[in-house]
Amino acid sequence: MNVDIDTRVIRITRWLLDQHRPRSTAELAAELGLSQRVVRYRLDQVERYLHGHGAELVRRQGLGLIIEATDGLREQIMADLLARPQAPRVYAPEERTRLLLAALLWTAPQVNSLEELHEELEVSKTSARRDLHACEAWLERNGLPLVRRAGKGISVVGSERRIRQVMVQFTLESVPEDVLRLQMGNDSRAREQSTVRVPVGLRERLFALPLAGTAAIVRRSTLGETLTSGRSDVVFALFLAVAIIRLQAGNRVSLEAGLHRSVMDHPVASSVLDMVPDLEQILGSGLPEEEVAAITEYLLGLDALDAVSTETMAVTGELLDRVISTAGERLHIALGEDRELRRGLALHLGRLSVRLRHGLPIHNPLRGEVTTRYPDVYSVAGDIATFIGDELGLSINDDEVCFITMYLAGAMERARLRPRRRALVVCPSGMATAWVLVSRIQAEFPELELVEVLSERGYEALSHDQFDLVITTITLKEINAPVVVVSPLLSASDVARVARYT
Repeated sequence: MNVDIDTRVIRITRWLLDQHRPRSTAELAAELGLSQRVVRYRLDQVERYLHGHGAELVRRQGLGLIIEATDGLREQIMADLLARPQAPRVYAPEERTRLLLAALLWTAPQVNSLEELHEELEVSKTSARRDLHACEAWLERNGLPLVRRAGKGISVVGSERRIRQVMVQFTLESVPEDVLRLQMGNDSRAREQSTVRVPVGLRERLFALPLAGTAAIVRRSTLGETLTSGRSDVVFALFLAVAIIRLQAGNRVSLEAGLHRSVMDHPVASSVLDMVPDLEQILGSGLPEEEVAAITEYLLGLDALDAVSTETMAVTGELLDRVISTAGERLHIALGEDRELRRGLALHLGRLSVRLRHGLPIHNPLRGEVTTRYPDVYSVAGDIATFIGDELGLSINDDEVCFITMYLAGAMERARLRPRRRALVVCPSGMATAWVLVSRIQAEFPELELVEVLSERGYEALSHDQFDLVITTITLKEINAPVVVVSPLLSASDVARVARYT
């Protein structure tokens, strides 16, 4: 039986097929970045689709959802889902932003019409314009302006070198590293299965990148043993793959004559020259000299990044003194004497300057959580980043500010300098329910100090300057502290919501 299903039904079904124990709708929603309402609305469609293939979606009381099917049937259903390019595409706002960015970057500097973009996303022009504002902010942070051309459309403007660097940055932010590593492998089936976690529009572009080929070239070269810092091997293979598809699309790099000569005179250029025949085979044509120089320049940046890890002083002592002094004055005087903080920041700032000089990617996956949990430290880190940027003559983005925040917050946590956040629990359902909730909160958030547990009646009579957070099982009026409504058993989605304030 052929059941019409949209992309969200496909995503929900795929996720459930991968589960081998009952999972709650809250867990499902959190994993897929959807609301529980959206999930519940589509479960009937999921059930009808599965039933048409001989499988059952079972709801187990108090446990959650599970698909009852043999392994063979699961594989058949997954194959059917993967073969449904005709399914209507329904994207969450964040997914639409990613897809718009991909469309703009992959076609840059070509002009795109808003009409074409909103048709690709299958949303209204109004929604497409709203999504464009989010894209514009991201592009600005990464040094590429979005230009509107009257009567023609919009385009990303910048040098070819910068466009490629930002395409690498975008891919690293949008695709999990384990998926990229699977794409770099030799197992084509594993590569195809790995893309289940990538939105359809991005998956199509990911398949177009010759990652398996460029990764194999890097592994065979002398660089396979030298690109050892973090994910340098992933970054370089990805950069090569991006360079190849940009060249195939007719976009060539332009380097200043002086830079061209200086990078080709460097010893590392010989490693790139050894790779040229294999790269030309994937490209299908000769590799211009300027392209070889551009690849060499990028590799020099990765080499410099590796070298920082062995240096004892990666930035000037004067700049580092100013960073530590500012942290001590603004946050806590004890930070000025923290040697581990000084050592960690020296190393990080040295790597930061290399990344910015060479246009290397940086992505902080904890950015949202860090800014929410440590707003005071983040504010200080932002000011520190400003004068570091002025000193280095480079612009520092929010991801780097969050890394500085993490160093400072980590030092404060390590020295127990941060006061424990005080929480009030309001639960009118009875003391047994209240203490089950309290036990769950204490287990999940040992850093919270629970000030009091009380009923709704006593809430408004309290002095609300004595706690930082209210955790409640009923809807309450927010007075001074934020209010988080949870279930008495504190589900996974409840834990995620409370974590934003701890």
